[in-house]
Amino acid sequence: MALEFSWQLPLCESGARPDWTVQPGHWIQVAQAVEYAGLDGLWIPGGAQCADSLGVAAALCAHTRRLHLTVSVPPQVMLPAALASTVQSLQSISANRVRLHLPDSQQSHLRHTFDDWLNRDQRSESIGEYLDILNRLLRGSERGFTYSGRYFQLENAGYARRDLPAPAIILNDSQSPALIASQAQMCLLSAAPPGRLRQAIERQRDANPSAPLTFACTLGLILADTEARAWEAAARQLSAPPAVAASSDDSVLRLQRDAHPLRRFEVHPNLLQVESGQPVYLIGTPQQLATRLQELHGLGIEHIVIQGQPSVSDVLRFGEQVLPLLAAQGLRKENT
Repeated sequence: MALEFSWQLPLCESGARPDWTVQPGHWIQVAQAVEYAGLDGLWIPGGAQCADSLGVAAALCAHTRRLHLTVSVPPQVMLPAALASTVQSLQSISANRVRLHLPDSQQSHLRHTFDDWLNRDQRSESIGEYLDILNRLLRGSERGFTYSGRYFQLENAGYARRDLPAPAIILNDSQSPALIASQAQMCLLSAAPPGRLRQAIERQRDANPSAPLTFACTLGLILADTEARAWEAAARQLSAPPAVAASSDDSVLRLQRDAHPLRRFEVHPNLLQVESGQPVYLIGTPQQLATRLQELHGLGIEHIVIQGQPSVSDVLRFGEQVLPLLAAQGLRKENT
């Protein structure tokens, strides 16, 4: 399988209130740069501090032609029947380019923002019902079916379903392996060094050997002409790390480096993670980045989500300097 890339749009802001009157023009520029650079898609995040991901995706349909649009929608935001109808509309106006990510709000305070006070077991049952309804509405041919569950009740559902391809469903690996295998086509892995990513993939595959599941992970990206310049750029862009790299019980082997101080947080060659649960950054030259991406693909990862605060120049540089190296290794597919 080829290695695909989605560039995450900077829709979510922490701290100061974002200027939504200025941002849309930047999102359009980034989206068009991502398409021009030859990447595969856009990742459109959603949440309490984000612009509406569904509305942004609808707007970007008019400014892109080929890109997959992965829309992240917390299940608390919309009832499943309403989400199915909206996603079908997006499929129609985008010419079937939509993918749907349903994040696990158990991992954040998002559930309280949207008036969800269920405990973990109840939330697991609820998301199971939610996905069952959503998949029946998006993939099935039933018209006017009735659903009576513990958390959702529907009557005459599916009567307005249109004959369109169903989008791929993406779930986080924090959900149960059984739920992922039965309801999703892609699993988004938590940020971790390669060893832990391999373990997460093996755990999912061992739980459901026959499930045709693909795997994605999220990486920050810092690219420069030389390795030293890349680490200097990382020091300028990233928040100052704590004085001590890791606790004594941290199972991640930190690499011993005598060069840049930031490299004491290097958990794998060219991969930086200040502490467990924080983003992982891929840092280095184009050749180093291509080598690490090839390594991640070898673990079973087929989709990389590049996160951060992107500029058009960052996108174009990645497309010009890194993607050709991956294509030469046979890891890219031809864009049509």
